[in-house]
Amino acid sequence: MALADFYPLIKASHVGLVMLSGGLFAGRGVGVLLGATMPMSPLVRRSSQVIDTALLVAALLLLATLQLNPFAVPWLLAKLVLLVAYIGFGIWALRRAPTLAGKGLAFAAALLCFVMMFMIATTHDPLGFLRIVGL
Repeated sequence: MALADFYPLIKASHVGLVMLSGGLFAGRGVGVLLGATMPMSPLVRRSSQVIDTALLVAALLLLATLQLNPFAVPWLLAKLVLLVAYIGFGIWALRRAPTLAGKGLAFAAALLCFVMMFMIATTHDPLGFLRIVGL
């Protein structure tokens, strides 16, 4: 069997893992902003790491299956840049920001990156929904 035979399963896994990862991040971010300790507990952090690792593996399998180079496909490059920003803002929101306002701002920026990545993946356009609204 060729890797392409598994494309539907890989894509479905990727989409499901995106929803799990995004939902868990949103929940953790809200929890941190509310002062809860559970979002940073070892079990929740480890779960997030496992889900995000599986998501990365699924993404790499999709790239291999479709024989895509993210540096040669503009919408994939835009997603990759936003992914780096999302990770940076997420780290700042959950751990590094010294103030609640900083955490909130970083959390909002991370969520915006997540939404942009989703829209870019949906439209295959590097501007995502910005093109739809005319920006």
